[in-house]
Amino acid sequence: MSAPVAAKLGLHWNSPEVPGGGVQVTVEEKLHLAREWQVNSADSWLHVTDGLIRGERIRSKPAETALDIRDEELEKRGSAYLDLDDWVAAVYAHGERSGWTEENTDLVVRLAVKSYYVEEQLANDGLLPPGERLVTMFAHDLVSAAYLVHAGARMGFADPNTVSQMINALGHNASGITSYRTWASFGAAYVAASSVLFGGYPTDSHYVEPAHTVKALLANPMSPWANIPFPGRN
Repeated sequence: MSAPVAAKLGLHWNSPEVPGGGVQVTVEEKLHLAREWQVNSADSWLHVTDGLIRGERIRSKPAETALDIRDEELEKRGSAYLDLDDWVAAVYAHGERSGWTEENTDLVVRLAVKSYYVEEQLANDGLLPPGERLVTMFAHDLVSAAYLVHAGARMGFADPNTVSQMINALGHNASGITSYRTWASFGAAYVAASSVLFGGYPTDSHYVEPAHTVKALLANPMSPWANIPFPGRN
């Protein structure tokens, strides 16, 4: 699961077993951990990584709320597709029922619109499997957590037992997300989250770079995604 980040940073992603051994942490990676994740100690590493494994970051994002509202509306209608106007109307109705402020409602609406166009771009680029939609962006937290587990081992922040427990927890949480049937589904959600949470519409580096990485991971016969089933799938 850490492969998109590891590939971007030019790191090995399969060497967490011996803290302080195997692939050594570099100065550049230490700077990345401090700047990107505010990780500079065992305590900060444990706090950040544990929260990502649980999906605490993504659950707090308005974009995830927008996806949840769409799923609620689709379930109510017994449908598999919701157009943008109906999605926006569902957000406004949800906001009114929930007593949201106008500002909060408008924010979720904007992110519903953004998610709609990112999803459309993913489909056009062949990254979103046919007939599928984005259900959750939890993939981004899982990718980030998996990377941090390995980085924490390289930094000497965790013993092998802690690393094993975290990897098992990651696999358990990922396998429980029914919308992630394949690495392709997982990768699409990762790209979508990168674009929706951090970028503009899918024309900037926050979409283009992870999309390029995910395409390579799905296509390269030497990629772990081409050789290892998604957790919980045969």
